[in-house]
Amino acid sequence: MFENSTQNKNSKTRNNGQPLVITLCFFLILMALIVGGIGCKPAPQYKGKAKILVCPGPFSYTMMEARFVFLIDYLTQETGWKLDMVAAPRDVEAALRLVKTEKFAFAIVNPYYYLVLGEKEGAVPILKMIYSDGHDSYRGLIVCQEGSPIQSLNDLRGKQILASSRSSIGGFIGQWILLKQQGLDPDRDLTYQFGEPQEGIIEKVISRRAEVGFIREDVYEGFKKAKGHTPEIKVLGYSQYFPNPCVVTFPDTNPELVEKLKAALLKLKLDNPTHRAMLERIRMSGFSPASVEDYKNFQDLLISYGLLSSGTIPSSQTAPSQ
Repeated sequence: MFENSTQNKNSKTRNNGQPLVITLCFFLILMALIVGGIGCKPAPQYKGKAKILVCPGPFSYTMMEARFVFLIDYLTQETGWKLDMVAAPRDVEAALRLVKTEKFAFAIVNPYYYLVLGEKEGAVPILKMIYSDGHDSYRGLIVCQEGSPIQSLNDLRGKQILASSRSSIGGFIGQWILLKQQGLDPDRDLTYQFGEPQEGIIEKVISRRAEVGFIREDVYEGFKKAKGHTPEIKVLGYSQYFPNPCVVTFPDTNPELVEKLKAALLKLKLDNPTHRAMLERIRMSGFSPASVEDYKNFQDLLISYGLLSSGTIPSSQTAPSQ
């Protein structure tokens, strides 16, 4: 009798507990659905997808991506198109092959890249970049160790130069022209080691791991600002000024997208805190309209020195291709 009473009590306890368990499970499932619903946003609806080729300039590829990612996200939001950034190879011939195999809507490149892409792929400049100091042009420097016995450009004969790329205007082409103007033969009198980002070149010259380097002036000034003092290096010479990098578009790009991207970039202002953060990351103060004529003098200069021929990419003997 005692056993039957105990069994009946246990049975009642189990039966009374079942509704509570069911209620608790239902509550947990309901909360999961509510929380999940709050966290889920509808996927954005884009008008289309497009790629932007970005020349790394003086930066490493990792740094370039970090500097441009917020700008690309902004352009995606402003245009309604999903824009993806692709890093351009430092070798202009490799960049040209990439453009031929992948469809790009835009490219942010230096004027030399633009001239080659314009000749081969019909690229047209739509905007030019304005540097933080307000200038729409820049120049290159030739630097050496502060205590180096090198005193002039003529002393560079027989030296090895650390440079980023033969396709860099402020990091090679400008200095190549400067040396030519000084009576040197840059292809015979000097040797080169390529592949180092320009901030890395400054570091190596300072630490005496390299004797001479080619860098852009804005990289030198940015390095000074970041360190809070003048680097322990000596400036041997300055190239002439060249037009700033530009934003180019290609013939098959959607015209509406072109106008929206132009408007979005022209809208960027330093007095807007959000805009300022994006611009400072890419070391620019804004964008301004550009045309083919803005780069005509530069094109003529390259042709006069044999660095560019109409309809052809320069040969490796005369510079700028690796």
